[in-house]
Order: sequence, then C-alpha cells, then structure tokens
Amino acid sequence: MIAQVVIPSKAKNIDRLFDYVAPIELDVHVGQPVEVPFGYRQEVGYVIRLKDDTEREIEELKAIDRVLSEDEAASLQPEMMGLVRFLRERYFSSWGAAIQTVLPPVTRAKMVREYVLVNPEGDFPEEVVLFFKRKKSVSKKVLQQEFHLTDHQLARAVNEGTLQVRDRVAPKRRKKRQDEDAQSSLAESFTLALTAEQRTALSSILQGVDQHEHQTFVLHGVTGSGKTEVYLRAIEYVTQLGMQALMLVPEISLTAQMTTRFKRKFGERVAVIHSRLGNQEKFYEWQRILRGEADVVIGPRSAVFAPLPRLGIAILDEEHEATYKQEKEPHYLAREVAAWRASRHDAVLVLGSATPSLESMYRAQKGHFQLLSLPHRVEDRPLAKVNIVNMRDEFSRGRYSLFSRPLKEALSRVLSSGEQAILFLNRRGYSTFLQCRDCGHVITCPECDITLTLHKRGSASTLRCHFCGHSESLPQVCPACGSSALRQFGTGTQRVEHDLLMEFPGVRVIRMDVDTTRKKGAHEAMLHEFEQEQADVLLGTQMIAKGLDFEKVSLVGVIAADTSLFLPDFRAAERTFQLLVQVAGRAGRHQLPGEMIVQTFSPEHYAVALSAKQDYHAFYQVELAARKAMGYPPFTEITQFVVSHIDDTQAKRDAEMLYHALRERVDGIDGVRLMPPSPTTVARLRGRYRYQILVVYRSFRAVMQALDDSYRKVLASIKPETSITVDVNAFGLD
Repeated sequence: MIAQVVIPSKAKNIDRLFDYVAPIELDVHVGQPVEVPFGYRQEVGYVIRLKDDTEREIEELKAIDRVLSEDEAASLQPEMMGLVRFLRERYFSSWGAAIQTVLPPVTRAKMVREYVLVNPEGDFPEEVVLFFKRKKSVSKKVLQQEFHLTDHQLARAVNEGTLQVRDRVAPKRRKKRQDEDAQSSLAESFTLALTAEQRTALSSILQGVDQHEHQTFVLHGVTGSGKTEVYLRAIEYVTQLGMQALMLVPEISLTAQMTTRFKRKFGERVAVIHSRLGNQEKFYEWQRILRGEADVVIGPRSAVFAPLPRLGIAILDEEHEATYKQEKEPHYLAREVAAWRASRHDAVLVLGSATPSLESMYRAQKGHFQLLSLPHRVEDRPLAKVNIVNMRDEFSRGRYSLFSRPLKEALSRVLSSGEQAILFLNRRGYSTFLQCRDCGHVITCPECDITLTLHKRGSASTLRCHFCGHSESLPQVCPACGSSALRQFGTGTQRVEHDLLMEFPGVRVIRMDVDTTRKKGAHEAMLHEFEQEQADVLLGTQMIAKGLDFEKVSLVGVIAADTSLFLPDFRAAERTFQLLVQVAGRAGRHQLPGEMIVQTFSPEHYAVALSAKQDYHAFYQVELAARKAMGYPPFTEITQFVVSHIDDTQAKRDAEMLYHALRERVDGIDGVRLMPPSPTTVARLRGRYRYQILVVYRSFRAVMQALDDSYRKVLASIKPETSITVDVNAFGLD
C-alpha cells in the first residue's frame, strides 16, 4: 500500500500529502502517527490516506520506518480526522496547523510499568491477591516495596499467565495546592433547590438530550442567576446515561474555580485541558479521556478538541467572549467547532451568557436556536446598583486622581467594614506611553507601529511592547530632541496598584494581569488567596471580569470604561457593554448588596448608559439596528486576509496580487463586497509590513470555493518570505 502522510508543520511549502511505502509488517492504518525519513532527518507524520497506486515509481518512494505507540502520540481517530478536514475547509488551515491544533503534542513520556492479576489461582501470596482485587492494576514499584517481590518472581508470574504486564504514561504528580483547592469553599452547594426558572431551562435541555437530536440552546441568564447549577444538573443527567460532557470556559483563570465546583460533583471523572499544561500533562489527560476514566472535560477553547466519542452535551459558558476565537492559525471559533462536534453526535449545545453575542441572540430570535431565560438572580437577590461617574466633571473640579470621589468613598466604606472590592482596568502596565512635551515625540517600538508601555519593578523602569515583547530601558531624555521633558500618559493596572497603596495605606491588593500570572499556577493561587480573604482588593484586567464568585465582594470599580469603546473594531460597543455588565455581576452575589462605580468620559454613550441599567434587550435592539445599517454581522460574515513582508513595497505588491485573484473569482457572486488592500491598524508588527483585504458576504458556502482557490493559487506563486493569514469570521478588523 501507499500511505499519504502529512508532516505536521505550519510551513506552507510542505502543506501537502507525501507518498510513502507502507510495509505490510507495520499494519499501517489511516490516522496513525508514523516516523518517516524526511529530507535528511526523521519526522513524525500522520497517515491521511491509503491507496494502491502512486504517480511516482515505487522504487523512488521512501518507506515508513515505524508506527508510533499510543503512549508516544495520539492517533487521528475518525472524528479527529473529520475535525482536521473541517478546520481546513472552514478556516483555510494548513494540514500541519490543523493537526497540531486537534491533537496533543507528541511526547516521549515517562512510562510506568503496571501489572494486572488475570489468574487469582496462581502461585501468589494471599495478601497480594487480595491487594490486586482492590486495585485494577498495581505498579512494579508498589509490588516490590510493599510485598518484596523480585524481578524474577514478577517475570515468572507473567510467563505462567498469573499476571499481565501493561505500560502506561506516568501520571503527573499533583501539587498539594490542587488538593487544598478541592476543599475550597468556592464551590456552591449542590443541595440547593432549583428556582422555577432554572427548572424550566433544565427541563428543555434534558428533553433535547432525550431526543438524541442536535439542538442549540441560548441560555440567557443575568449574572448570579444560577447558570452553573443548570450546567451541573444537565451534565449529571448526561453522564448517568453513559455519555460524556464538554464544559468550556473563556479564561484559564476561570478553569480552577469551575474545576473545583465540578470535582465536588463528579470527583476524578473530571479531566482538565488547557494551554498551560505541560506536554506530558496534556497527553496524560488525553489518555485518561480515551481510556474512559474521565467523562467530563473542562477547559478554555483548546479543550473543544478533547477526544469524546460519546459526547452528549457541549456547553460554552460566557459564550460571547472573544477569547473563544483562536488568534493564530487556524483562526477557529470554539463555538463553531463545538457545534460541528455536537451535530456529529446528535448532542445538545448550550450557549450560556448574561450578554449573549449578537450572532447567537439573532439566531435565537430567528428560531434557529432555542432561547432559554433566567431573568432573576437566585433567591431574588438584586443586581448591583450602578453609579456612573462623569470624569469630565471630576477634572473640571480639579480632581485628577485615578479614583473619583464616589469611588474613594465607596472603597473606604468597604475596607472599613471588612468587605472586599474588585477594581477593573483593561490595560496592564504602569502608563500607556511616553511623550516629549517639547517636541511631541512619542516613544514607539522599533519593530512595531505601536507605542511602548512603561512597566515598573521596584526602582527599575522598563518600556515594553505588548505585541512583540521588545523591551528597553526608560530614556532620561527625548531621543528626538534631547529634552528631559518626557511625560507619562495613560494608566495601566500597575499604576492603579501604586496609587491605591498610596491612597489607602495598608490595603492588601492582588493584581491579576498578564504580567503577574505568567508563572504556572498563578491564577489559582491568587484567586484562592482572595477567596480566603487574604486580600481586600482584587485588581485586574478582563481576566477578572467574568465568572468569578466571591461571597464578600460588595463593590466593583471600573477605573476607565472607555478603553475599549473607541477601538477600530465594529464590535467595540458590544464588547464594552458586555464587559461592564459582566464585571457588575461580580458584586453582591450572596448576602451583601452589590454596588458598581463606573468612571467614564462618555457617560452618554448607549453602551455605557444601558450597561448601567444592565438592560441587554435594549442594547441588542440599538446595536442590531446599527449593524444592519452598516452591513456588518450578524447580517453578513467577514473574512480578512493579511499579507505581510519585511519590505513594505513587496507586501503591498503581493496584497494587490491576492486582491486581483479574489476579484476575478468573486465578481458576479450576489451579495459580496471586496475591499481593496489597505494597511492594517498596526501597519508594522514584529518588523513586518501588513496589508489587509476584507471580503464581506452573506453566505460562506457561496464564496468558500472562490476564496480557497484564490488564496491557495497566490500562496503557491509568492515567495516564502511573504506571509498570508486568513481569518474567517474575523472578530476585530485589524
């Protein structure tokens, strides 16, 4: 047989199938990982097809060296193979990027040798037999240490058929921190009775499960309405039927809290998958799921690819979040991948949110999805009272502090009463940029068209680029004119932390942003400290804006509501509204009444004004009308092509080539708009000049082949130094 093999590399020049001879003795099958000679080295590839013939002479083909074991690399099971093809067709992914996305990394994992008792009547001490009866398998180390069995005795028992040997991936030793989290009081009590609204929503979901027919539900529930309890009951029902469940959360920081809740309910049947696991940890969790040891999978977007052959329900919590969109190739949307998988299994898909995306709500209103509502908080607890502070008025009165008078007074009240507060600012660092007051020069990144952000650590100050990671020392004089009049503009979380400590001496602050959570386990440790009341204020970026549930939090303060409001993104108003409503939901979730103070220079903007009322339906109507007038989603879909090169002229030339190829194919297709090449918002990134081409259309099926043909035709004709990325259903137009 001839095996067509993919080498899972993201390099475009090898994005194709390579023919290899499949030796009969290897018993090669489609989907298997294999080791093959590739150029002057050995590579791991995946068998995509088997065929009888080849366009080349058989003697010219190299042969597959070996098939990797299941303990070295995961196979592409039929559904995983389908997912790879889906990523290629829907998101124009390369073979390599699709396979690397769908499967865990190849690992040379540490192995553990275990023994299984297959003949209790064999020549073995009684206490050993009893020990085996209590355990499914026993490691060699335990048998030798506990029962003093020698290698010779174990080998003889295997030869006589008393024991059977099995090698498996060694489990990653869990830290004590995780065991302590399992005892945390973060989890809600599962003995609470459901409200009438929860029962109605749950009943609809379970009916969908019983019908064994793919259905999508939009669970629109205000913050604190008990959506998680509905998820838990639905998953419990599904697992009792012998099926599996997928639970997606938008942030790694939320995985710990959700895992704690779920482990209280389902114990070790829960598997956790996320990007911060090491390769061996990912592989171990993957193998646990495949072996049937876990039937509930929790994690952020990458968990959507967990191997679940008996999927009964898939749930996306906070389904509106932009973090469900993959920023690198393939630019998949977890909601679409989950829908594809649920449809394959005739499973139920639940999209839960206090602020559903316009796309999901629009489909629900049109009858394509079923809408379920939880309009009230559990026990009829009131939503947080929202106070909008116009910072223009504060400045006109000579008050230039980061904290308005209402926010200062509220913080003082909370701190003096032993309660807790959350402060939100969606911008990290100390100050946003440095500018010379004499000549106006702004310090920018040498590799990107973006300003450098000031960061402070002790007495040291550093300027960093949040795009490429470039850093440099803080200059003492302006590099353009030599003036010492450099002034800091803008505010980040680090500056807020500094001013908070100056304003309230002795306050205990936990700052959560990308800079403070780089270390593995940092999210869990910080949230655990705050939940244990070892801090008074939790300060952070959007990673603290949703999903968190703390009993003592009575105040939420938004330092600047305008940071995302005027970005060059047609979803800017929607994102701002969602963030403000979500962060408001962190206050007053238990017995203490909640309050949110929003500081803004744009109090009249509908996204801010309606978030204060937490009126989703009013916002939906206003925003939907604006989208319809502009021809934006959900009435259309947008695919963005970005062409980049280190030379500006070459980047523009190749972008023009792609534009003409696209125009040739899409001309005549009804309802398609093609925008000519233009510089992206960040026109130079990591030293590469970038041009974007936008295609706006009503039906992806109508343009799919035209876009794919044009893209791959140009990709084959340009030089490797030019990069083209494709973002189907582009979230933010760069």
